[in-house]
Amino acid sequence: MMVYFGELAWNGDGGMTRTIGGGIDREHNPFYRKRWMVVAAFLYLWGVVGFFAGTAVLVGPARWVTVGLQQAGFGQKAQDHAMQAVILLFVFGSAALSLWLLRRTIHGGRRARLGIPAVCTALAMVSLWAWMNPGRMLAAIAGGGDVPASLATASGARFIFGAYPDEATLRRLKHDGVTAVISLQHPAVLPFEPASIEAEKKAARVVGVQFIHAPMLPWVSDNHAALEQIRRIARTGDGVYYVHCGLGRDRTNVVRRMLEADGVKTALHGSIGHASTFADRLKLPPGGGHGRDFQRGAIRELEPGVWLIPYPNSSELAGYMEAGQVKEVVLLLDPGDAQQKAWRDEAERALGVARVPVRARPLMGRDLPTAKEIAAWVRTLPRPVAVVAPRTPYDNGHRYPGTEVAAAFMDAYAALPAPAAPAHAVAAAPAAPR
Repeated sequence: MMVYFGELAWNGDGGMTRTIGGGIDREHNPFYRKRWMVVAAFLYLWGVVGFFAGTAVLVGPARWVTVGLQQAGFGQKAQDHAMQAVILLFVFGSAALSLWLLRRTIHGGRRARLGIPAVCTALAMVSLWAWMNPGRMLAAIAGGGDVPASLATASGARFIFGAYPDEATLRRLKHDGVTAVISLQHPAVLPFEPASIEAEKKAARVVGVQFIHAPMLPWVSDNHAALEQIRRIARTGDGVYYVHCGLGRDRTNVVRRMLEADGVKTALHGSIGHASTFADRLKLPPGGGHGRDFQRGAIRELEPGVWLIPYPNSSELAGYMEAGQVKEVVLLLDPGDAQQKAWRDEAERALGVARVPVRARPLMGRDLPTAKEIAAWVRTLPRPVAVVAPRTPYDNGHRYPGTEVAAAFMDAYAALPAPAAPAHAVAAAPAAPR
């Protein structure tokens, strides 16, 4: 058997034979001596060429194909089939390119034999370095920024989409209210994602956010188990979830489209179509008289349309207040307390963008005279109105440390005389110290 590479023939007895003249020194060219060296050289070149070429295809043609099909209205199955075709073309194309480079290497002199593998290796190392930092190095050029920043469900769960987060990113996400990360990375994507998954698990433990693994393989699987897992979170969860793969593009887009098309009601953050209300929240299990608690305490309806709530986390703020479910928000937060001042600034900023009126009326501890004054004034505000204390007692009614403000306001409101008729006139609030 003989395999020809231009002027060279690879014969069946394990050696290379020159078929035409050309000035190649057979005795000093290592590829002439052993057949296994030719095979090893081809496999090595195919490996490094396939690595950097595959990276280029993924951040270029693969993106163009999926974006084009999306814009043309094709569904996920058509996109999967198209990407499988791209993968096949890439496999055969990279093999052909590697054979061509092998031929150049064998035909060339010492410079070619050293230079071609060295350049291919260097390109593969650059690609490896980029893949070790996908969120920083590849996400932007791969189109990860095309994924909408946030989706909020009617149940209160909020999904944020992005690229792979390192520990510093996880810390920023936690500061912004993220309670859990959902990793779509799959251990079968060797050699990067197994290491990335373990590194993220460790970082999540250190930072203090929940790690949820819903592994997906893009283009080669229907990923039913992972998508069903995320559907369950969307139906029953009430936290803020950061969803990512590596680049923050293909798999995250699959999840986003699934959530938009699925039975869970989703909308872009800040434009919730069927926003949940506190009354909806009261209908959710567990019961106990006050419905499902918020993170920092229970919700209480002091009168029809007058709600006392603990300061909401980011998910609760977005799901129950930012879409205009209440006409007024009254903050009982103490600007002298660093945590409460940060909450107050956050609420004023977020609700200000959503055009929800916010009024600050600080109440410190068991200051009953001030609580009675604020309670009487709250009764004059347009309803529904949300009065926000730092924390509230949970369903069991236990007034644990930190709920003194909520307890004082509840007692003051209960002591008010019954109104003769509902009052809806807006009264000017006394200026609050900053």
